[in-house]
Amino acid sequence: MRLPILRRRTIRSTVMLLVLACVLPAWLLVAVVTYASYQRERTEALLEVEVASRRLLRTIEQKADADQAVLQALALSAEIDRGNLAAFHRQASQVLRHTSGFTIVLSDASGQQLVNLLRPSGTPLPQHGDRELLKRVLQSGEPALSDLYVGPVKGQRIVSIEVPVVRDGVPRYALSLGVDPALISRHLSQQELPPDWVVGIFDRNAKFIARSPHGERFAGRDAVPELREAMQRAPEGWIEGTTTEGIPVSGFYARSERYGWTVAIGIPQTRLTAGLRTSAGYYAAGLLLLLLGSLALAVALSRRIADPVQALVAPALALGRGEPVVVHESSIEEPDEVARALDRAQQLLLQRAAERDHAEEKLALAAKALESAAEGVVITRNGRILTVNRAFSMITGYSAEDMVGQPLSMLLIEAESAHREERRKTIMDTGVWQGEVWGRRKNGEVYPAWSSVSRAPSGKDEPIFVSVFSDISAAKQYESRLQHLAHYDALTELPNRLLFRERLSDMLTRAERHGNVLALLFIDLDRFKPINDTLGHQAGDELLQRVAERLAGCVRASDTIARLGGDEFTVLLDDLHSPDEAGIIARNILDALERPYILHGQAQFISASIGIACYPSDSDDAETLLRQADMAMYRAKQEGRNAYRFFAPEINLQASERLFMANSLRAALERDELKLVFQPAVSLASGKIEGIEALIRWEHPEQGTILPSRFISLAEESGLIEPIGEWVLREAAQRTRAWKEAGLFSGRIAVNLSPRQFRRSDLAARLLAVLSETGLPPQALEFEVTEGMVMEHPERGVLVLTELVAAGVNVSIDDFGTGYSSLAYLKRFPVHRLKIDRSFVSGLPDDRNDRSLTRAVVAIAKSLGLSVIAEGVETQAQADFLRRIGCDFAQGHHFSKPLRADALEAFLRTRAGAASERTATTAHAKSESEA
Repeated sequence: MRLPILRRRTIRSTVMLLVLACVLPAWLLVAVVTYASYQRERTEALLEVEVASRRLLRTIEQKADADQAVLQALALSAEIDRGNLAAFHRQASQVLRHTSGFTIVLSDASGQQLVNLLRPSGTPLPQHGDRELLKRVLQSGEPALSDLYVGPVKGQRIVSIEVPVVRDGVPRYALSLGVDPALISRHLSQQELPPDWVVGIFDRNAKFIARSPHGERFAGRDAVPELREAMQRAPEGWIEGTTTEGIPVSGFYARSERYGWTVAIGIPQTRLTAGLRTSAGYYAAGLLLLLLGSLALAVALSRRIADPVQALVAPALALGRGEPVVVHESSIEEPDEVARALDRAQQLLLQRAAERDHAEEKLALAAKALESAAEGVVITRNGRILTVNRAFSMITGYSAEDMVGQPLSMLLIEAESAHREERRKTIMDTGVWQGEVWGRRKNGEVYPAWSSVSRAPSGKDEPIFVSVFSDISAAKQYESRLQHLAHYDALTELPNRLLFRERLSDMLTRAERHGNVLALLFIDLDRFKPINDTLGHQAGDELLQRVAERLAGCVRASDTIARLGGDEFTVLLDDLHSPDEAGIIARNILDALERPYILHGQAQFISASIGIACYPSDSDDAETLLRQADMAMYRAKQEGRNAYRFFAPEINLQASERLFMANSLRAALERDELKLVFQPAVSLASGKIEGIEALIRWEHPEQGTILPSRFISLAEESGLIEPIGEWVLREAAQRTRAWKEAGLFSGRIAVNLSPRQFRRSDLAARLLAVLSETGLPPQALEFEVTEGMVMEHPERGVLVLTELVAAGVNVSIDDFGTGYSSLAYLKRFPVHRLKIDRSFVSGLPDDRNDRSLTRAVVAIAKSLGLSVIAEGVETQAQADFLRRIGCDFAQGHHFSKPLRADALEAFLRTRAGAASERTATTAHAKSESEA
């Protein structure tokens, strides 16, 4: 039987093809690398545009928030209620200096302007320029940011921030802050963005508010159609289009959810493709030179090889006809070897014929003997299958007819080919090989097998190999499942702590070998426990799965994401050029996790705190890197959460100090190291002591006096704050009762509540039990709470404060103005006093901003029927200013520093004696005058 004739080629054409086949792949690889480099540069440039767009949008929102807060404070002015528009005109003129606007307008519900700083007080004024905006603000009672409109006074395009003026729960007026779009355009030009970028800010109607460059020429013009259509489809995204000047750009836009303005930044397409065009020119020239050189080399080689081979054709044909062969020697070694081989072939023909008959007989006998074997058996020679048994067909699905004469390699997957020579060498050296291989069934299914291959003597040059194998798929599946359970988290399918440590060790080894930067990100979800507590653990598990999915979308496929347990995740980033890349990825992760999660049909929000440690700058040890990233994460939590922080050496020092302090604090109560000091609060009108604040100090045997700022947060984290808080209340109540019984003090004692105490459901019952135990009436006690504590859960905060006030306890808001400052909730809180933070008092009376803010706080308190106390009063000038603006009480070193109990008792006795002398002198003078 003749084999089919394959398509024939000459030696010369074959050599040429081989030369080209060897050279061209390398050049194709150069092309792929060049294009990949271009794609990476393009992606980095577009990412820079997106980050710049979001940063600019946050800047605009923050500025609008600041101006809105100023207007809301101005809306509380009593001059509006009195109808004194001239005084309000002056007051608004002072406030305008602290904003980015050029005028402030007061309008009534009909749209009539009552005050406009562009006109002198008392002159006639037009209607409001944007009646729809005014109507929306008065109906909703919420602030708003306008679209671009024409101001009625100067006839110029403006935008404005509008806030309602609410009286008795009803919006009566509206305050507007007018902003010139040209000012916004100048602000854009100061953002230090690349000069060829196009930046635009648009209102809800897709009209330009500001633009860089040429902002003054574009105000009020429509956005290009591509951007307008994209803004209608989605609040943010990428666009491809052409600027008004006809420049093709790729851009990113993002719309403010609160204000409706949109920021768009475009980067010219020519900037993205410049590198690719240059590389393409070099590539084309190099390819042409390569082809010409390869052709010349191929022609020379083919001539050298073809002539000696052609001389062997006639002897080979004679050998095929059975004729005697005479072969001449050649100057080339390989053709000469072929000639000698032809001569040997002539001698072996008869011998091979006899051996073939004998071998076929032995194979027939072996086939019958192996049919009953339970394992699959394959007999091969020269890589071709000679025979198989029945078990082979049952395992692989191939019949004997399918496989006889076929290469053994078709039974194995492609990856096994790389180990073929190694196995063959082992068999030739030892006579046997055993091991695991991966085969492929007839239906394409891949399966593992345990194979034993031995060499059988054949009496010929090419040995016979006998392969015996069995299917171990079930065992491998069981082993794989065990491995997966040991190395992956069952909930998120992410690597667990064990696999994370293995990969960290491997990445450190690679980073050391290649000199790369490796970053470890330690991620802890902020306030995850309330999700479990309120929605249940099933919702918590679903949230963790969603978090894992979002983390996977923020990193590369080569990076590792792991769940260490609970709500703690880690990310390993290798092959970095600098730690700054880790910061960019951390920022992307924070942005991704901030997006809402739909759980049980409701939108839930959660953030994260991220700590970053880098190799080699921080450490080259896996455990140390993990510990450093953990410490950096806690620094991010301490500084407000929803942030990332890099590890720094001072964090380690602070952590060591915190550990030392935490261990020492546990024994402080037992060793009686905690002490109370007391600071009087004085009435600014009468000069009498109206209250006392109890402050805690830690008298450490080694470090001396430790202020609360160093240990209260540790007590809060460890839970020790609750016994410490009860001890403070009990000690302060006992002292106050003693001073009252001695007639030295008749006011209230003020005690600070911690956030952990405030969150307890039985807070009121526990505190009132302490008062009952010490005999101090609730009316003699005042609790100080911060805005942050109450605003953490406002609705619950109202219930807790109401319960305390109902029991007779007074409540004050401490550090007012430094927290949330939510006036909407403040009017609902049953509090008696606002406490002005010392940061506002320190600049009085010289600092204009501190004067304005202090007046605003006092005005707010008075309008709500609350008294006001200022802390940190150091000078008589500060006390005089506070008294003039209506502040009721003050405390600080100007009156008395914090004193121990015995020192305060002496201070009270001195003040009481001085008061008695003044009373006696007054009575004596009165009796003399009557006489």
